[in-house]
Amino acid sequence: MAAKRTVYHVAPSGERAAAAGVKWQVEGREGRRLLHEPHRTQKDAIDSARRHAKEHTPAQVVVHARDGHIRTAYTYGDAPAASPDERGRKAGERGGLF
Repeated sequence: MAAKRTVYHVAPSGERAAAAGVKWQVEGREGRRLLHEPHRTQKDAIDSARRHAKEHTPAQVVVHARDGHIRTAYTYGDAPAASPDERGRKAGERGGLF
């Protein structure tokens, strides 16, 4: 069985943290340890999350925009296997359960 992937989220901080100068945060779970790191810039938060992900592969960094939507994601280690639905599809072909 493959190891469970660690996911790190880079997201805007709450209003209280932003008032203190902390604009971005990195959150993730490394085994039993909960990671919560404050950062002043999004770039610093992304750099930190990517360092953690490289140390704890397989891992993924999910970067959120200010409005909460996912902006981009980085994957480290083995990519997950395609779902049965994706394996049966040809390139460019639409499909799915819905």
